[in-house]
Amino acid sequence: MKRFIVLLLVCCLGAAVTARPIRGTVKCAGTPVSGVTVTDGHSFTESGADGTFTLDADDDALFISIVTPSGYLAPMEQDIPQFFRPYAASTKRYDFELRPWPATGEVYELLAIGDPQPKTAAHFDRLRTEIIPELRRATALGKQRGTAQAALLLGDIVWDSPELFAGVREQFASLGIPVYGVIGNHDHDRNKYTDREATENYRNHFGPTYYAFDMGRTHYIVLDDIVYHGAKKYDEQIDSLQLAWAAEYARRLPAGSRVCVAMHAPAMKAWKGNQVMESAARLMDAFAGHELHFITGHTHVNSNYDIREGVVEHNVAQICGNLWYDPINKDGTPKGYQLFRECRGEFSWEYRSLGSPAVRQLRVWQPGQVEAFPGSVVAKIWNWDPCWTVVWYEDGRYRGAMQRIQIIDPDYAAHLDSLKNAGRKLAKSQHPRISDFYFKARPSASAQTIEVVATDRFGRRYSERITLEKAQ
Repeated sequence: MKRFIVLLLVCCLGAAVTARPIRGTVKCAGTPVSGVTVTDGHSFTESGADGTFTLDADDDALFISIVTPSGYLAPMEQDIPQFFRPYAASTKRYDFELRPWPATGEVYELLAIGDPQPKTAAHFDRLRTEIIPELRRATALGKQRGTAQAALLLGDIVWDSPELFAGVREQFASLGIPVYGVIGNHDHDRNKYTDREATENYRNHFGPTYYAFDMGRTHYIVLDDIVYHGAKKYDEQIDSLQLAWAAEYARRLPAGSRVCVAMHAPAMKAWKGNQVMESAARLMDAFAGHELHFITGHTHVNSNYDIREGVVEHNVAQICGNLWYDPINKDGTPKGYQLFRECRGEFSWEYRSLGSPAVRQLRVWQPGQVEAFPGSVVAKIWNWDPCWTVVWYEDGRYRGAMQRIQIIDPDYAAHLDSLKNAGRKLAKSQHPRISDFYFKARPSASAQTIEVVATDRFGRRYSERITLEKAQ
């Protein structure tokens, strides 16, 4: 019996050594905020009625974070919300202050920005002079409308150039809206050989590599799906720690919630026979019963796919064209971003091309301009998904649905030909991508005008009309 008591005491002492109990508060203007989720990246707790919380922090924790509740925003530092505190074993108290924010579920907009990815000083200058001013115009319009906005950078914030992190962060801070980061493969330090070490520079500028926040009636979760091995080698997977963390978070959500998971690499590779990332499939299982959206980048192309019932992936094209080489992405998508909007619980999305009005959602070619289909009118609708309808009119007469086809974008192909003719050597990443958001119809010989009308899943109608050029 005595031996058992001694053993029990030793075990208790060992637990006391490894357990790191911490305390803190969550307040807004000095008033306690209850029910706020707090996490160390391993486990969770909640603030009580008096705004206080306690948590046994894991020895391997990097941050203590809160899940910013809808209607609130963490204090900003260069427009990066400070919902986190670096964890130190010697620190026993973590206090969080919130401020009111109008994204309570009435109206907000989220600018999902894919792969800014400057590598050189010249790229950074183009980001500053070409991309940021267009985004500033979009956020200025949001302020004029009184619409709360935030930005989500979908990874590859830089291109193996950690010295640019501070400058890029400063540029996006100039938008004057909260900016949330996602880590990409090129945001890892390629001179490091463990994933934890390789993410340090990113963490110093943007905070945790996985976390959560709420806006409106939507729960946003950011994950790191790049498992880095050093020397540019990595796996596109969500590690077991994040999977366990996300699954536990899923159990804390009300049934039937809307959840948006932001990560860099896509959950599904449509160009590989709709191959789904193994860990993403496990994540989908954990969130079964919820409305789930993946918001991703990495591919430099644009698509919206239903992966399974109740799960949609929005893979967002690169905002700088194709790696700064080309004025459009390699699938033909214009430079731009995906705009998510929530209004009184209704959730929608729309692609916004830089320098173009929102109504510009398609491009139409004359017969004879697309080599593969010389007798047809061809339309490109880069944010198309299977819930869209695409019809055409000839001289004002309805002619029915257009036929969907898969081709290389004619504009991108012409651009590459011009580079080759000028003696330019193409980069490996400039190879075009066949895409399935193209449509064709064959007009009659007497046709004068053609109008293509595309209607998205939300009933928004976009059109382009052309006057046919007759062969001389």
